[in-house]
Parts: sequence; C-alpha cells; structure tokens
Amino acid sequence: MRPFDIIDIDIFGESHSAEIGATVTGLPEGETFDTGKVAEFAARRKSGKYLFSTPRREDDEAMWEGAEDAGEGVLRIKGALTVRILNSNIRPSDYSYHVTPRPSHADYCARVKDGDNAARSGGGRFSGRMTAPLVAAGGVAKQLLERRGIRVAAYIGELAGVEGKGYRDGELSYDDITACHDRALPMLSRAEEAEAAAKRAAQAGDSVGGVVECVAFGVPAGLGDALFGGLESKIAAAVYAIPAVKGVEFGAGFGIAKMRGSESNDPFALKDGKVVTLTNRSGGINGGISNGMPVTFRAAFRPTPSISLAQRTVDLDKMCETEITVKGRHDATVVPRAVAAVEAAAALALLDAVLVREKELDRKLF
Repeated sequence: MRPFDIIDIDIFGESHSAEIGATVTGLPEGETFDTGKVAEFAARRKSGKYLFSTPRREDDEAMWEGAEDAGEGVLRIKGALTVRILNSNIRPSDYSYHVTPRPSHADYCARVKDGDNAARSGGGRFSGRMTAPLVAAGGVAKQLLERRGIRVAAYIGELAGVEGKGYRDGELSYDDITACHDRALPMLSRAEEAEAAAKRAAQAGDSVGGVVECVAFGVPAGLGDALFGGLESKIAAAVYAIPAVKGVEFGAGFGIAKMRGSESNDPFALKDGKVVTLTNRSGGINGGISNGMPVTFRAAFRPTPSISLAQRTVDLDKMCETEITVKGRHDATVVPRAVAAVEAAAALALLDAVLVREKELDRKLF
C-alpha cells in the first residue's frame, strides 16, 4: 500500500548493500531542481553534521537518472526520477543478529516474515540509513513546493526529556526555524541542557529519544479530503516511513483531549481580506482538509535501540534465552539527523496533495 495518490516512491537497497536509492514517479515533467540545493539539504542528514551521530561516514553523493541537464547544476525532470547513492563504508560482519535478534530492532520480525531472505547485517531495509534516498527525493519535493509558495521546516522540539521552544509556544517564522539548522543541535532553545542530558546517557552506554516538530508555511486552503483521503493521514503515513518514529500528532495533538471545546476551537477571522484562524490548535487542518494556516505536527522518535549495555534476547536456532551486547556503529540518538528526514517526508506528502488539487482544478495553484 502506498501513501500517495499521484507520486509514487520506491526506496531500494539495504544499509550494507552496494548502493541504496529511490525511484519517484508522478513528478511534473519539465519542472527543474537544483542538485546543489538537494545536496545541501541532504548534508543535514549525514553523520557528523550534528552531535551524537554514528561514526559511520558516507559521502552520500547523489547520482540522478530520469532528468536532463538544464545547466549550472540544474536538472529537468523527464519522467521517473531515480537517485542512486553508493554505500562505501560498510561492515556487514559487525551486524549479524538474525540468530540473536536485538531488542526493539526488526531482526526478529524480518526473520519471521522473510525467512532466509531476511537481512543478515545491520538493519537492512529497516535501517535509518534508508532515509538518505528519502531525503534526496524530499529535497526535490521541497524545491517544487517552494515554487508554489510552500516552505517546510523542522527542528528538535524535545531531546532526552528536555523540551525546547516550539510552535505550541507561539507563532514561529520560517527564518526562526532555519536559523537553528547550523547549530550543534537544531533546537530553538535549551540545546545545552539537552546536550548534557544526552551525553550522560551516552556515557552510560545508553541512548535517548525525542520529538521533531515540523511547520509547513504557505499551505493553501483546500488540500486533502475527508476520511481516508485526509491530509493528516497522508503526512502521517509518509512520516511513519522513517525508522524509529513511534507517534505523530497534529497541532495541539493529544493535549487537545484535555481541553474544553471553547479552548480547543480555532476562531475564524479576517486579516488583510483573507480568512485566518486566531489560534492554530488544529494544526492547519480541519476535516482532513487544510484551512490555510500553517500545517504543524510533531513526530516522536524512540531511543536508538542499539545500546552497548547487555540485553536479554533469544537464540532462535537453539530456542533458548541468552544475553547479547550490541556491537557496531550507532547514533546515541537519531533525533538530530531525523529533522531533515521529517522535512523530506512532509514535503513529499504535501507535494502529492498539491498535485491532486492542481489536477482537480486543472491548473497550478500558484
């Protein structure tokens, strides 16, 4: 089952295969994208950009197919667009856990589902490494959205139990968010406290999780539909493709359940001749359809399950309980690098919703 209506994305390869990549169909032919800007965006996902990332380093140079040279690093989409990324720094022997599955990894589930065809190294197709082609594809989607007046930006809202400033504290601007992307941790506030808390866990051989918050600016009213066609459903399905995501909530999210209707409702008003809401607890979506306000959501990420502490598991060949200590190279937290992945997933979902609306209207929205 695919989450989109017009766009289709097929991500291929595994964490320690020779290459990984993605093929995207349904993108508007003739539109262009800047490969340099995609590379800049993808660099935010690469190991080494932020604190607590894995020691594994990859160049992540994108090789594009299905587009023609338009000059000065710009490519014009001709049809199905494929991005290929070589894996060079691979160590499959460090990650053999198909017999003694790592707790909270997909090792056991993959063996049950795929049998002898299950990945025998790393996380296989379940690995966070697979977000590299997702981010590359999302980088293209972001440019096509920006051409239509829509900009997507994300940041860490919470890390290691330290909650920073977020969209629920008041209106944020696009520049407010993008200013934090070049910091050691892409947070709007309390980054030093979060760093200290995550460092304590890492020094103890443990890991931490957190929350990535995302805001889409310039989203016009009318995207999405009711029931299964809802914009929230489309975005959430895309975000859940990111490994380690365990929850997605829009606007005030689960907090809205504690409010009265008089508190949770977003009153309508007019501003410069445009319909707006005075608050945005619904996250810019009513009835599955965008209402013209910024679309806001939060994605919860579990602590990295690969930790250096001893953990209980089962030997699947001998069918006896045992204990393992996970080896290999891992992030103490995936949250900082996941910020770009959340932006990418949201951009792909929003672009699909835009293309659906443009098809309905038989014209471009902008």
